[in-house]
Amino acid sequence: MTPGSTDFICPACRSSLEPKGDGYVCAACNRTYPILFGIPDFRLQGDQYLSLEAEREKACKLHAYAQDHDLAALVSYYYSITDDVPAKLAPVFANYVLNAPRRLQSAVEMLAPQGGESLLDLGCGGGGALVAAQGKFGQNTGVDVALRWLVIARKRLDELGLDATLVCADAETLPFRDASFSHVLASDLLENTRSPARTMKAAGAVLKVDGKLYVSSSNARWPGPHPATGVWAAGFLPEQFRKASLERKHGVDILRAVSFVTPASVRKMAHRVSLRQIDIRPLQPDRSQVDGRSILFKSMAKLYSAMAKAPLFRTLLIVSGPVFQSVFVKEKAT
Repeated sequence: MTPGSTDFICPACRSSLEPKGDGYVCAACNRTYPILFGIPDFRLQGDQYLSLEAEREKACKLHAYAQDHDLAALVSYYYSITDDVPAKLAPVFANYVLNAPRRLQSAVEMLAPQGGESLLDLGCGGGGALVAAQGKFGQNTGVDVALRWLVIARKRLDELGLDATLVCADAETLPFRDASFSHVLASDLLENTRSPARTMKAAGAVLKVDGKLYVSSSNARWPGPHPATGVWAAGFLPEQFRKASLERKHGVDILRAVSFVTPASVRKMAHRVSLRQIDIRPLQPDRSQVDGRSILFKSMAKLYSAMAKAPLFRTLLIVSGPVFQSVFVKEKAT
């Protein structure tokens, strides 16, 4: 589903857009934005890994592959053509993607939807939260800076007979008017942006007053193994040492584009844009995040789950645990 032109604005100059051919044009600054595979592309630049041209080429390969293969095969193919993910971690990452709807159900529930409202899944990736949110909101919109992941999201939705609006855009420069959504969900997003602060500002801008924002992220203050890479104390290591450690362990610096955040830094960013924190918890690991990992990793995950249920340890894990989740409410700017 693609919304009408009145629902979009130019991310560069914030003016209205009009449909033109297979895309949109801004009458104010004359920028054009294509529609690719049924998905409007409002990016002003590539992501941290690929240029616009290279990214669209990769998305084209995935779209072609998706015509004759199911979601699981498509995700496997994605990792087979992605050099940034080591082969030994590809099955773990693929499992994480495929199990996203189940894993993100609790995130959707923390937003306490009441039906008839609107959800923006910011950094929607393969569309897991859009599936988890079906039937809970009147309108679901997924945004991601990677067209390649939106191709995967579309495949997931099509296989399930579900619909949602998919939009390719940078989380820092969104093509929506202010106060467009009652709820925003940003799972695993802030640490994967160029500027978490600008991303938080953009999320707050499109949120209606009294609307809710859900955020989850890995914690830079966690001294144990990084959830995605297994490198210990990744947030504490100087960049050159972290890079060397990752290249030694995996052959590639998987975290080279990551912006490390903490619960405190996220709360401060939110406060600056009139977002008040109303809930914060340790994020419990899902089985899909543990399967296929080392015995040590599995043991630590089991211990973590037990500690998260005890009030004293729960507070400790919020401050310095591996992953945290928060909910914010949008207040009127004073």
